[in-house]
Amino acid sequence: MKKFLATVIALSAVTAAFTGCSGNTSSNSSNSSSSTSSESSSAAGTSQADSNSDSQTTERTANDLAQAVFQAVDWVSSEQITDAEIAKNMLNLDLDLLDDYAIYVPMMSVHLDEVVIVKPKAGKEDEVKAKLDEHFAYIKDGAAFYPDQEIAAAGAVEGKTDDGFYYIIVHQIGSQIEDIIKTYKPGDEVQKLEVPEPDYEETVPTDEQGVVFPAATAEAAAPDDAAAVG
Repeated sequence: MKKFLATVIALSAVTAAFTGCSGNTSSNSSNSSSSTSSESSSAAGTSQADSNSDSQTTERTANDLAQAVFQAVDWVSSEQITDAEIAKNMLNLDLDLLDDYAIYVPMMSVHLDEVVIVKPKAGKEDEVKAKLDEHFAYIKDGAAFYPDQEIAAAGAVEGKTDDGFYYIIVHQIGSQIEDIIKTYKPGDEVQKLEVPEPDYEETVPTDEQGVVFPAATAEAAAPDDAAAVG
C-alpha cells in the first residue's frame, strides 16, 4: 500500500512538472511570437518613415531652385516679383495660373539677367507655357540694347523640369545654369560656376530701332594728309 501511494505521488509530481514545462514553453513561444511581431511592425514603421522623409526632403520649390542659381552665379542686383500687376506688365504672366513661382528681374535697366521659375496649376500648363514662350521670344529678339544685355540674351534658355517647373534663365551661361535647375535637390551642395569675361567684340551695338551704329562696322574716314589744299 505504501509502495502504491509512493507511485501515485511520484506520477502526480511528474505530471505537474510536465504541465509546468508545457505552460512555460507555450508562454515562451507566445512571448517570442509577440516580440517578432513587434519587431516587424517597428521595422515596417521605420521603413515607411524613411520613405516619407526622403519624399519630403527631395520635394523642390521654385524658390529652392532660384536660390541654387544664385549660389552658383554672382547675379546682378535683382528684385523679386510678387505683385500680380507687375508680373502682368513685365512678363504678361498671370500669377493666378501658378501654384508656385520665383521671379527675379534686374534692378538696373542696363542688365537683362532674369530668373523665371514657375509651376502652373493643373490644367493651366499650356496657357502658362504660351506666355513664357512670348516673353522668351522677346528676350531673344527684341529686348537687348546694351552690350551686356545682348550677351545675356544670347545665352538665355527656356525649358521644363521633370517635376513640372517651367523656367526662363537669361544669362551669359544660361545652359550651365539650366543643368542646376534640372538636377538640384534641397540640401545639395551647389558648385560655383565660372563665368567668362564678356567678349564685347562678339556683340554688335544697335540703337533702339535695331540699326547698327556706324562705328561698329567701320572706322571713321580720316582726311588724306597728302591731299593738297587749293
